[in-house]
Amino acid sequence: MKKLISFISITILLLSLSVTVFAGSVPEDLLHYDGAHIFFGEVLSYTENGDVAVSPVKKIKGDIKTGTKQNYSNANAVGDIDIKPGNVYLITYFDENNPTDIFEVTSYDTKTLKLKNVEGDMWERFEQYLNDGEYEKAEQERIDKSNAALTIEGEEISLAGLFEIIDIDKCDKIEFALFNRQAKYEIDKEKFFKLADEIYLKDVKNTLASSDNSFVINAYEGEKTYSVYMWDNCKVANSRTEMFSAPQGDYIIKAADYEKLIELFPEEAQPNLPKLKSTYANFAYWVIDNPTLAYTIGTLILIILVGAIGFLIGYKIRKKKARR
Repeated sequence: MKKLISFISITILLLSLSVTVFAGSVPEDLLHYDGAHIFFGEVLSYTENGDVAVSPVKKIKGDIKTGTKQNYSNANAVGDIDIKPGNVYLITYFDENNPTDIFEVTSYDTKTLKLKNVEGDMWERFEQYLNDGEYEKAEQERIDKSNAALTIEGEEISLAGLFEIIDIDKCDKIEFALFNRQAKYEIDKEKFFKLADEIYLKDVKNTLASSDNSFVINAYEGEKTYSVYMWDNCKVANSRTEMFSAPQGDYIIKAADYEKLIELFPEEAQPNLPKLKSTYANFAYWVIDNPTLAYTIGTLILIILVGAIGFLIGYKIRKKKARR
């Protein structure tokens, strides 16, 4: 029993020490965590229990859009300031388990701003990082990292990348629509994005899709809709395909991955799904994936065909001469 009490006491002590350490690293945590938000926002509403609604007016760091409404809980007015709706403040958000800090500042220019009514080394570092543009640099690195994750050597892109949605929590729903959107089915969002992150598409440079058997994947984010078109010959395109009179496929998907997407349809939709032209799709994907080998084999086949034709022509000429 004494050993158990000692173990619990040591664990509590270590946890309390950890909290103290991380509490002093807020500026660095905001700098290095891609999910953090730092922005100037107009407070729309604020309650004493810490609930705040804000509208970002200028982003410094994080996947957040100006003009939207953001709701946060556990808001913390840093520096004993009186938060008033209608005023613009500097706001930082790390995650739902940590306070959303609200600061009053002297300027909206990060190069010159000063934090009002705050003291201590931690906030001095935070202010210095803002003045030095460190958070803007971190934001550019985050954007570059997100863009790099969409492509592999400039030839492949993840299916998820076509939707331009980085934070799937902001996606309201995923919908699969059959045959020019006449039949629509809502799909489990988590399952779809998990699969879409694993599926990579090959760039085929705007080739004709040439098939009416298709389904559309729609991702809804507020008033925005991101669409990706899937044809039964495994051609894929995003919303830009609507600009063309004939469907243009920007990418091609493996037949096996296409079938995984088809499996996300509910059971009642299965009888109406287009049959996959898997032979064509697998061959096209293999050619793209092995261009040197495909070129070599194609050249050999061409040489053999030319040789065979030459042999037949020569045989007929010799046969005619022999009859004379």
